[in-house]
Amino acid sequence: MALDIGREESRWSSRSDNGTRHRPLEVKVDDRGVESAIRLFKKLVLRDGILKELKRRAHYEKPGEKRRRKVREAARRLRRQAARASRRDQREF
Repeated sequence: MALDIGREESRWSSRSDNGTRHRPLEVKVDDRGVESAIRLFKKLVLRDGILKELKRRAHYEKPGEKRRRKVREAARRLRRQAARASRRDQREF
């Protein structure tokens, strides 16, 4: 089967300032078959936040709402980083 939706091997992709990818999302179908490629594709789409972005762009977002969303997302990122750091520190003891 020659369905080639190839993906660059690197885990970390380069992104532009607005969070979009420079290259299309790709998955190579090999011996494991189409089903596993579809599962991998869904996982990559979820990880890259493509569906979240599509849902967000479905309706107009006022500039004030956009600012508040960005502040909420930044606070969430900081909380998650702090939680990870505290878990790392607890493991050292």
